[in-house]
Amino acid sequence: MLAVRTHAAGEPLRVEDVPRPEPSGTEVRVRVAGCGVCHTDLHLARTDRLRISRPVTLGHEIGGTIDAWGDEATGPLRRARLKAGDRILVFGGWGCGACRECAAGEEQRCERGESPGFQRDGGYAEHVLVPHPRHLVGIGPLPADQAPPLADAGVTPYRAVSRAAPWLTPGARVLLMGLGGLGQFAIQYLRRLPALTIAVRELNPDKLALAAELGADLGVLDGDEELAHIGLGGPADVVFDFVGSDATLDYAARNVAPGGLVSLVGEAGGSFRFGFDRLPVEASLSTTAWGSIADLRAVVRLARRGRLAWEVERMPLADAQAAHDRLAAGGVRGRLVLVPPGAQAGS
Repeated sequence: MLAVRTHAAGEPLRVEDVPRPEPSGTEVRVRVAGCGVCHTDLHLARTDRLRISRPVTLGHEIGGTIDAWGDEATGPLRRARLKAGDRILVFGGWGCGACRECAAGEEQRCERGESPGFQRDGGYAEHVLVPHPRHLVGIGPLPADQAPPLADAGVTPYRAVSRAAPWLTPGARVLLMGLGGLGQFAIQYLRRLPALTIAVRELNPDKLALAAELGADLGVLDGDEELAHIGLGGPADVVFDFVGSDATLDYAARNVAPGGLVSLVGEAGGSFRFGFDRLPVEASLSTTAWGSIADLRAVVRLARRGRLAWEVERMPLADAQAAHDRLAAGGVRGRLVLVPPGAQAGS
């Protein structure tokens, strides 16, 4: 089967012919209908900043259909009401299943966990092997090549906004940095909450127009720091950093209110020296990585009810390097989704 793999940081992606995986035990094989291209994929391919086991097939936003499974997966599939041919999303937090975090339903926080596209082969391929049916979420009538962004771009900001709920009270001022795939979902979740003022900071003026379409109150181009304060009426009670560079973290620290929250979501490799002299008094700094399986199910429910909007542009799987280059150049409005050969649109 066709797969796109990374062998060394900074090297071009390789399109390879690899054996189709055969499931055993509790494993489920998924026929990939589409796999989203995420900025994290760029960081994985180009640097050694994130934990990755090379060579590996990239891709963690995976939509597809159930294709085959091992003998021990039959019972769990039946209990999950899933069967061959069902459309699914792959939840990427593959925990050990036995530790305290896994028992609490927080497998994405498991210290022994592995993830597709990081330590295990992911969805830039015609098939992907998932270790257990509990990592599959049925999506009903949603097209499996349209739904992949929900598995990261949709669920991660859902988690971030949920964890920021104590700060997101009526009248709260919110500053969102970076309107990529995650930021576009974040605005939609924030707009479901009452009486927030939302500002978006971006490098690209076209993205600010999109922010207004999605419901942002104010768009701020990079460098207009004073405008953010004027538009919000003061420093932000919550800053969501969907970039995660040194520069954006520094900006967040300067623009969060006393007692406020900086929520770091983007994985651009930035760092922040934490101390009393770096943040306003009693301000908090938190991170969000992915979400739980329950979070993903909640996002899928919203999508199935028509409560979420997102744009997908499909590209052939073999053009993965071109997709990475386009995303790095900053010209992608929605989410690029790589489609394997033979996959039917809308499947």
